[in-house]
Amino acid sequence: MDIGFARQLKLNHLRLIAAIAEQGQLGLAAATLAITQPAASRMLSEIERIVGSQLFERHAKGMELTLIGRALAHRAHSMLLELRDLARDVEELKRGKVEWPLSAL
Repeated sequence: MDIGFARQLKLNHLRLIAAIAEQGQLGLAAATLAITQPAASRMLSEIERIVGSQLFERHAKGMELTLIGRALAHRAHSMLLELRDLARDVEELKRGKVEWPLSAL
């Protein structure tokens, strides 16, 4: 299965995209992720280089998602929710609180 540029994206990239989309400002997103604004700016530049497209339009009052940015932010948010749910499921399974439905495989 070829996943194209997505193979180069890291979990921190997805977190940053989702945080900027939610906060609307790079500085607020950086603070949410406990990184500096310059580090967040460098990371966003790296993501846009990997994707090959601008993800946000920069304005004086914040950042607005481009069409490609909206698609990426939507998927990033979904993947982060899935990873959170995966961690919860694994912890519950380790504690014996839940049985995994093997028929779902």
